[in-house]
Amino acid sequence: MKTKLIIATLLALFLTSCQSGYRKEGGVWVWVSYDESVGKRVRMVDQHDPRSFKVLKNKDFAVDKNAAFYVGRLIQGADPATFEVIDKSGYSKDQQHVFIDDQIVVFADPSTFRVLEFPYSKDSDHVFCGNIPLKISPQEVNEFKVTNTDELMKASKSTILFSYFIEMNPDYKWLDSTGINRIIVGAWGTGETGNKKFKGFREEE
Repeated sequence: MKTKLIIATLLALFLTSCQSGYRKEGGVWVWVSYDESVGKRVRMVDQHDPRSFKVLKNKDFAVDKNAAFYVGRLIQGADPATFEVIDKSGYSKDQQHVFIDDQIVVFADPSTFRVLEFPYSKDSDHVFCGNIPLKISPQEVNEFKVTNTDELMKASKSTILFSYFIEMNPDYKWLDSTGINRIIVGAWGTGETGNKKFKGFREEE
């Protein structure tokens, strides 16, 4: 019994020590993560001010006097003075924009934005899959509901380089003007309006 208790304690200490998070090393902040293939990874936090840097309650996020960060990556265009985390699935906002992870949710209005169930969210005029709007009418925005029929995969999040996404989805080339550099979607999420069904960001035939 005593041996089992010692093993359990050591295991708990090991798992605690292997949690991803922000650390200060050599006078600068880094993001430390772990994976099975490589083990410990250390990456310096993008373009941060070490003196004013502060980790938020949701420890994936941080701010300094100039910017906001998600897992060590700069959130482009975020205002640290009005920045707040919305929920644990990676959504945040400031006075002007809504973000998922480190990317802007295209066209999202922070004053009316709300998370439905990942990968879907909405504001008064749009429904979003990850950080891109669905192709639906304003009337369909009010009709939209999340079905998420695949219980196992519904929360899966895919992050795709913008150039690769556009190569595979040329009808979204207009996103080039938004300044985003990565697309974040949930390809296994499902939702529907009165007469349309969606899987991920695509309407099903």
